Amino acid sequence: MSHEIRARATASPAVPSAADLAARRLRKLSLIWAALIVPATVLAGIVALTAENAATCVEYGDGCGSTPGYAYVVSLALAAVAFVVAQSTTHARVARTAFRVQYGAEAVFVVLVMTTFG
Repeated sequence: MSHEIRARATASPAVPSAADLAARRLRKLSLIWAALIVPATVLAGIVALTAENAATCVEYGDGCGSTPGYAYVVSLALAAVAFVVAQSTTHARVARTAFRVQYGAEAVFVVLVMTTFG
């Protein structure tokens, strides 16, 4: 029994590798970008409402953008899946790829919102 306690006391804690630190940093960045999608969407909506034909589109439904609704849903779904992958993986390369996909999908969504009335 005392041998087991002594072995636990002398065991050194595991030192995280550089890949683990990189994966942790990418998870943090992914979380930050996921949190920033809401303010970015609000800002993009305000910018979209400043377009010339925004009033005509809102009041009468004429002159609205021709982007289909599924493009918005697909970009958000892709960003959500990439976010889950980036948060759940421990491999730096997979986390980096998932973060890039998430960033790109969120950027596409914000651009689609900005061109709603265009």
